[in-house]
Parts: sequence; structure tokens; C-alpha cells
Amino acid sequence: MTTRYFILIISILSLQACRPAGPEEIPLPTKICVLTSHHGQIIPHAKIWLKYNADSFPGYDQAPSYFDASFQTGADARGCLESVPEGKHWLIAFGYDSLHFPNHVYGSMLVNIDIPYRAVLDTILYVSE
Repeated sequence: MTTRYFILIISILSLQACRPAGPEEIPLPTKICVLTSHHGQIIPHAKIWLKYNADSFPGYDQAPSYFDASFQTGADARGCLESVPEGKHWLIAFGYDSLHFPNHVYGSMLVNIDIPYRAVLDTILYVSE
């Protein structure tokens, strides 16, 4: 009788061990999408940095390691980041405008992501010299 219980327990444990692992993270239904613009013209390939849950403006001179996430806009000046945590976050943008001098442009925006009210944000991020 003891041998049967032992075999049963080993069988159950081996079946449990063969099961695939579940996801390590559950993706949030949140997203931030931006279009970068300068003087009414799109700014393609701009780099967007995010500082999560920041009470104050982080500034433009922080090292990339200071920020929590980043993404780059495409040739159409649009870019998105999914699974953004809830809270107030700063977006900092750096881009290049070949039509105006100085060519290097930057901008910032404070955004609030809240799952019941504003889980998805689609906006224009204006940059300047």
C-alpha cells in the first residue's frame, strides 16, 4: 500500500513538473503614443525617454540610465510604448530638425496614466530649440 502511494505521489509531481511555466509578467492594458512636431513639421526618429512616477521635471541633462523606459519614433514621427505603469510620468523628447537652426530640438510633457480613466494616451509632443 505504501508503495502505491509513493508511485502516485511521484506521478503527480512529475506531471506538475512537465507543465509549461506561466507568464512572469502580466501585460498592462496601457499605452503611450506620441507624434513629435516642431513648427508644424513632423520630427522623425526622435528619442523619447520616460521617467515613471516623477513629482518634478527631471531635466534634459540626465544620463539615459536615469530614465525608466525609452522608445523611438519612426519615419512618420509616431511612436508608442505599451504596458506603461499607472501614475504621473514625464516624457522627454530629443530630435533633429534639418529645416530650422539650431537643428537639435527637445521637449517634455507630464502625462497621467490611469487604467479606469486614461489607459491609452495618444498625443502630440511639441519640441523646440
